[in-house]
Amino acid sequence: MLKLTSIRNVESVPSENIDVFIAACGYEGRAIAASKKFHQVARRKLAIGFASQRELEYNANKAWFESAGFDLVEVDDDKFRDTLNQYLSQCSPERCVWNVEIDISCFNRFRMAHLVDALRKLPATEIAVTFRYSIAEFTPPAIDSAPTVTVAPVIPQFAGWTTRPDRPPAAIVGLGYEPNKAIGIVDHLEINNATWAYYPLGPIPEYYQRVLEANRSLLDIIQSDGRCQPYDLNEPAQLFSEINSLVDMLKPHFNAVLIPFGPKLFALVTLLVASVHDDVGVWRVSSGSLEEPVNRKASGHVVSVSVNFRTKD
Repeated sequence: MLKLTSIRNVESVPSENIDVFIAACGYEGRAIAASKKFHQVARRKLAIGFASQRELEYNANKAWFESAGFDLVEVDDDKFRDTLNQYLSQCSPERCVWNVEIDISCFNRFRMAHLVDALRKLPATEIAVTFRYSIAEFTPPAIDSAPTVTVAPVIPQFAGWTTRPDRPPAAIVGLGYEPNKAIGIVDHLEINNATWAYYPLGPIPEYYQRVLEANRSLLDIIQSDGRCQPYDLNEPAQLFSEINSLVDMLKPHFNAVLIPFGPKLFALVTLLVASVHDDVGVWRVSSGSLEEPVNRKASGHVVSVSVNFRTKD
């Protein structure tokens, strides 16, 4: 398995060389925003759609991907990994280094986890991957929150198998604007005194106040002793460094678990941190199909981060 060796922020400009470009064909308006800007030089292009919830902008997005020369497949989550592996097996470049781009904007956390895991298991000497994330325009949160139906490791490969089950758990939580979801999982795990949280600051200012309001009950518990910090949505490499350092600090005393609410970019960073720490898990807290579809449209702001996976020296 390849090891993560570097991560850095990069400008959101088109790449000169892409072996394969991967995007999600979803129902949000922003599903095609990054692909429109960055797909042109890719030798192979894959858009992975869904077998359900083909509503809102889904058909329009599907038509665009097909017109732009993408290979488009529509699968349920349980067929996603096999479909991805089969496609990647046909994309093997002549060189030992793969250049991959992935627009993570509309992949759910389950699929994103499989993407990261599939990349680090490719038969290559090095994988150079650029992740793109299209920040959405502000849309208010749903008035009625859907009930949580899944609280579990995002996929088994990121379960975080510990060698010290006697140690207590500690959570590193990314905050979103879903009311009381974060405090709900913290209470469920009974770890109020071992929870650290991060909230996003980005170019869409309306989100900031809504995130604080939605998580007030948790912030009241942890903010006074410095266990809640902001992160810059435009600086994912810095966020990786901060979470990785916090994990290093916690591991001698706790079994750390990463719980990514909020922007998909935070979820990506937690998966990359867990790629460095086999004993750290990433959990998914989801309402599944009970969640009401929302048409999140592109704001025009795109964040890009470059990650390298290499064979061990």
